[in-house]
Amino acid sequence: MFKNINLIKSIIAILLVFIPLYPKFPLFNVPNTYVAIRLDDIVVALAVSIWFIYQISLGFPFLKQKITKLFFLYFLAIFVSFIHAYLIYQTEPVNILLLHLFRRFEYMSLFFITLDAVKSFTDFKFIYYFFLVATSLISFYGYGQKYLHFPVISTMNSEFSKGQLLQMNIWTRISSTFAGHYDLAAFLSVALIIIFTVFLLTKNRFTKIISLLVWLPSYHILTLTASRISIFAFLGGVCLTLIFIKKYFWIIPITSLVVFSIFNSNDLNQRLIATIPALKNQFNQTGQTIETPKPTIIPTPTLISKLTPTPKQVIKPTPTVIRHQLETYPPVDADVGIARSGEIRFNAEWPRAITAWHRNLLVGSGLGSITLATDNDYLRCLGESGLLGLITFSAIMLYFIVKTVPIVFKKSKTNYDMISLICLGGLITTLANAIFIDVFEASKTAYLFWIMLGCYHQSLNIKHKNDSKK
Repeated sequence: MFKNINLIKSIIAILLVFIPLYPKFPLFNVPNTYVAIRLDDIVVALAVSIWFIYQISLGFPFLKQKITKLFFLYFLAIFVSFIHAYLIYQTEPVNILLLHLFRRFEYMSLFFITLDAVKSFTDFKFIYYFFLVATSLISFYGYGQKYLHFPVISTMNSEFSKGQLLQMNIWTRISSTFAGHYDLAAFLSVALIIIFTVFLLTKNRFTKIISLLVWLPSYHILTLTASRISIFAFLGGVCLTLIFIKKYFWIIPITSLVVFSIFNSNDLNQRLIATIPALKNQFNQTGQTIETPKPTIIPTPTLISKLTPTPKQVIKPTPTVIRHQLETYPPVDADVGIARSGEIRFNAEWPRAITAWHRNLLVGSGLGSITLATDNDYLRCLGESGLLGLITFSAIMLYFIVKTVPIVFKKSKTNYDMISLICLGGLITTLANAIFIDVFEASKTAYLFWIMLGCYHQSLNIKHKNDSKK
């Protein structure tokens, strides 16, 4: 059955649309945490089951892949970390340790499913068109949140994660179908690189026009997230990718666009100036003023209903999803917001991860043992799974970089070479985002990252097979 129809390719296409678009409504809660089991977990589990049956029918060919050994080493490292945390430290209840362990397997399983979904250049184009559909709908929903009061489904705290429908005010940053604006920004920073480079390289007029029409609003949505790390990760990643594919001319207009966007986005402008004291001092010396009101500090996000009255509403529970109404607040001062964001990272989250690592330098203190956020995926990996976890995870990333470096210096590049270089740009951008965002633990970004890496591997693999035949 599996040999006659490309069921696996269809599964990946469906996941590419379903995962980013379906909101994070909980199906049922997990004790000791507000992380819930959701429909995407069930859908991915079904996809993995079908893929596993497919592998059985063919004799588990994925085991013959060289890169599978690197994944097994990482899985072994985090499993040892789990055993150590459960038997010795008991840092978290066993169900929490297991939840985070299974989540890693779940996210990375899409890498192996993608290997069986993509076998030719036609398959890459098939996957790309579904990716365009998903990205365009993400942008559409983002505009709907800003201008048409589309609901926000967030997991930024225990109350929001219950599946409450929220509405944003003009000061709240767009999250679209993602659980937070940082997750959306991290996804778009990679998606925009892929779409823009395909726009430049494709000779198909239809693909070129559609790619541009999706790219323009998606880029605007990225600026509306006001994520400094992601917009600079995008700029660095796209410039590197343009160098890789030898489209040097486009570096100037794309850099100019980003600079223009920063100075014409009040939120990005203020946050950047608040981040860099030298810039702030220069603005003050030139006599320019930046309007930054000084309201009372409030929790974020400041989400409201458009019909919210001044006093707080009593929220009435319903059997399923509820619409949450919060008070209207003035915008938070950029200086205050930046200071708070930095203090949380530098004084709380990052030291906590280092402390967890010091418990055991080799295996860390167990997955999920340093709370749900660290805002630095490398410190998170080090604290939870120690040197063994960080080294084995880094080995997977380095495998792709080392394999692609020779392609950068090739004079004549094939279509598969170009796919590899585009994915290299996406990989570097993701690694940059991971310095300040937990991109490998945020489910939507993690799923899509491993699908991209599966395509990346197949572009290298098919190219190697074609070179061997010559």
